[in-house]
Parts: sequence; C-alpha cells; structure tokens
Amino acid sequence: MYGADWCGDCRRAKAYFADNNVEYTYIDLIENPDETKVVLERNGGKQRIPVIIFSDDSHLTEPTNEQLAAKLAELAAADSTDTSKDDDAAPVDGPVVTENVEAGQFELRDGTELLSLATYSERDNNVTVPHVETIPAHRGKGNAGKLMDGMLALLRDSERTITPLCPFAAGHIRDNAQYQDLVSR
Repeated sequence: MYGADWCGDCRRAKAYFADNNVEYTYIDLIENPDETKVVLERNGGKQRIPVIIFSDDSHLTEPTNEQLAAKLAELAAADSTDTSKDDDAAPVDGPVVTENVEAGQFELRDGTELLSLATYSERDNNVTVPHVETIPAHRGKGNAGKLMDGMLALLRDSERTITPLCPFAAGHIRDNAQYQDLVSR
C-alpha cells in the first residue's frame, strides 16, 4: 500500500487491514518520495492515494472497505483453486461483487444468495450499464451502493470505462468523485 499518514483513506484502509488480519507492506510516500512514481504510473499520471497493489498485480486506488472486501474475496477464490498455496488465509465475510460474463451482469452475492445486480454490455473496453436492481427482499440495506463500488473497482482494475445509463448508477458515480474518471467521455 502506497500512502501517507495525513491521508484519511490511507488510515481507513490500514484500519480495515488490521481489523481483518490482512498482511501488507506500507510505503510512506512522505518518507519515500521517489515511490510516488508508482502511484503516478498506476493512476494514469494522477496523484491519488492510497494505491494498494495486490498479489495478482491489480490495484485499487482510494478503495472503500467494500471494495477491499470484494478484492480480497476475489483473490481468496482464485487462491482456493491453486493447490500450491497454503490454506491458512481466512475467508472474507460478507457480500462480494463478481462479474458474470455469461449473464452480462455484475452481481453482489452473499454466499450463493444474489442481493443486487447490474446488467451490462461491453464494446471497446467500455461497459454500458442500463439497469441496476436490488432483489426486493434485500432493498434498503445499501446493497446497490455496495454493488456499484465493487463493480467500479473491477472496472478500474481491468482498465475499462463505464457509460451509466441507469439513473442510480449515474447518480452513484456523480456523488462519488473517486469514480468520475471511469466515465466514458
């Protein structure tokens, strides 16, 4: 994790890692200003922190706790299919966002239960999202926002953009400045 102690998002990410027993290496950009080049490379020239680089060489910039949980769950799922790794890692609790390419949707699931979904189509690394929906039994719990945060993290990791046709999706991006660079121009 590349960050600085004055950064609120950095402190929050460190606390999340501590609360969830996640091991990480912290690179303080104040003490190591030369490392800022990594931040700039990962963010397309923008100096935004924290930048958290994962074992699969993907990264998240200014992630929410939900995005961290989704990414850690994704890595844990990938590791569970790799028999060369130890089984010492603790599973991530709570809902996880995944991309269901076959169904053309991003899904927020808690275990096998579908909580929310966002339908999409894709062309030239741009994802068009016409519809975001939460299953009626799970409405009013912030699940659509968690879905959006996780979906946008996955889009950022895969260097894709979004065209949010759904009013909820467009509003979520408009209300969260950290995602506005993902909107297709």
